[in-house]
Amino acid sequence: MSPENGAGSPAARLAAGSQSSLRAVLAVIVALLMVGAAAALFLTLSQDDPRPSLVVATGPESGTYHILGLAMARVLEAEGVVSSVEVVPTEGSVANMDLVGGIHPRADLGFVQSDTTPTSDVRLLSPLYQEVLHILVAKDLSAAVTKVADLEGLRVALGSAGSGTRSIAERVVDHFGVQVGEDIALPPDEVAQGLEGGTIDAAFVLSAIPSPVIDELCVRDVVRFVSLGDSQLRGNEADALALVFPSLSSGVIPRSTYVRLPEDPVATIEVAAMLVASKDLDEEFVTTLVSTLFAHRSKLIETNTERVVAARRIREKFQPEAVLIPYHEGAVAYYQRSQPPFIVEYAETLSFVLTVLVGLFSIAVAVREWMRRKMKNRIDVFYVEVEELTTNLEELSLQALIAHREALRGLQRRAFAELVAERLEANDSFTIFQGYVASERRAIAARIAEFPDHRDVPPEMKNEK
Repeated sequence: MSPENGAGSPAARLAAGSQSSLRAVLAVIVALLMVGAAAALFLTLSQDDPRPSLVVATGPESGTYHILGLAMARVLEAEGVVSSVEVVPTEGSVANMDLVGGIHPRADLGFVQSDTTPTSDVRLLSPLYQEVLHILVAKDLSAAVTKVADLEGLRVALGSAGSGTRSIAERVVDHFGVQVGEDIALPPDEVAQGLEGGTIDAAFVLSAIPSPVIDELCVRDVVRFVSLGDSQLRGNEADALALVFPSLSSGVIPRSTYVRLPEDPVATIEVAAMLVASKDLDEEFVTTLVSTLFAHRSKLIETNTERVVAARRIREKFQPEAVLIPYHEGAVAYYQRSQPPFIVEYAETLSFVLTVLVGLFSIAVAVREWMRRKMKNRIDVFYVEVEELTTNLEELSLQALIAHREALRGLQRRAFAELVAERLEANDSFTIFQGYVASERRAIAARIAEFPDHRDVPPEMKNEK
């Protein structure tokens, strides 16, 4: 054996050193895994069990409140926030306020409109999205009924008892001094049957845009929309209602929101949908609940894209001065990102874990970078980009709308490229994303069509389906 290859040779010493370094690295990794596992086990055993149950008051089973409530229940149960959630269908906002904060409360959470008279035992968790008042008239009466005053003497569905729809509808007809011939109290799905069957002349429906019930009526071409004045003029009837009732705001149902209807923009009023809770709910539990709902908002959309489309509009909003209901302390802690209580409770354990991790900084950095690259592949990133491109469409110029349309096309092409490169999965989330982009492109197309000079837009931009 030559000296160069002997036990004491440089090559042998290098090989031994490499093996020693490898063993050291492996020992460090094993130590890190053991410490992490021990800490995770300690925290898991130390934490309380999830709250056993939760009762959520929603609305009619065909409405957005109830469908969204079912989606929220699945998220809260799947994430271990509660063991089970009972979703209770109700008449709507007024009934929900009483169920959550009345004399004999029977629900922990409830969906209400921002104009609903609050009780002292109810606290706000979050504003959700805007609900729009649709005033519908049977197609064969549309020539005779063009304004609210024309509802005089007709059979009108003002909403079921205890619903937010009825609360607003009664204010509208009273404000204009209208005496309907027959006041019919029905939930939205039965209203649709009445309008189509000829037992109802007109109806008030309060819903997020687009409403599945109204969409079906428009597909069958059995209704027309009544506008609260000229949508192009300031100081119309909708503006007057917003002035008289500060909890309401004026709004517009864009042209062709539902198939080809309305044929022209419709002036109307709108109100915010909100999620409220009993003031007696534990503060830490509420913080966890609100955090979970916002962290998994995309799952609310994925649950049923056609019926929970309103979930796309849910944003974190903390504006105490803009609401009548005070925020729950647990919600305030979330919005202000207060330090989670368990950090204080387990300070010694976390300090020990952090001390070990500091010594393994280089490995921690590598793991963090790997996780960061993995996060970039999530479809949620694309959802955020679409939302950024489609916010405040009403405020954009024609050129800006065209630019946003092209940006959406580029985003869609990029998503397909990510799919081909196997950085995205061809799963339900990807399919939902494509439908989401397509619907927003149609919304931009409808907005472009409202501009007088929209015919100057290239043909490929006008023919969006």
